[in-house]
Amino acid sequence: MVDPEKRVNLNLPAYDNGADGGSGPTASGGESSQRDELKQRGRETAHEIKGAARQQAEGLFSQQRDAAADQAEKISSAFRKMADEFDDQEQPLFSGYANDVASCTDNLSQRLREKDLGGLIEQAQDYSRRQPALYFGGAVAAGFLLARFLRSSSERQTQQHYQQSTSQPGGYDTTPY
Repeated sequence: MVDPEKRVNLNLPAYDNGADGGSGPTASGGESSQRDELKQRGRETAHEIKGAARQQAEGLFSQQRDAAADQAEKISSAFRKMADEFDDQEQPLFSGYANDVASCTDNLSQRLREKDLGGLIEQAQDYSRRQPALYFGGAVAAGFLLARFLRSSSERQTQQHYQQSTSQPGGYDTTPY
């Protein structure tokens, strides 16, 4: 009869299957504890990866949020200058509209800087529950604008690459001397 301590268990890794003369766990109790330990390690690793990914996403979100807030401030500044121009031209109606848009973009910039990723996701989920049709329409519009932006960026990069390659020695430089 085969001694259970020396029996090779094919379900366990070779280094820990008890085939080395009994230094590994037994085939009955040790196997389940090893599986539990491996499951626990897997959960811990998954938790660590999830935390690292979340931290990276939050960092990227913070950068993009700050960039969007800066752009909103620039737009606000442009509308304030436009309002001043309308005031100089004695057109108070258009000046008022420009000031209103500037105020809205200032508020947007301030609210963007105050939000974190979790708060923004929560707000979007709440809005999507209250106004699903508007939320869906906004998502479609945002997707359309993003596609146009990416396409124009790609075309601009292609054009710049072409201009760089034609102006280098050996290329066809079409600039006049």
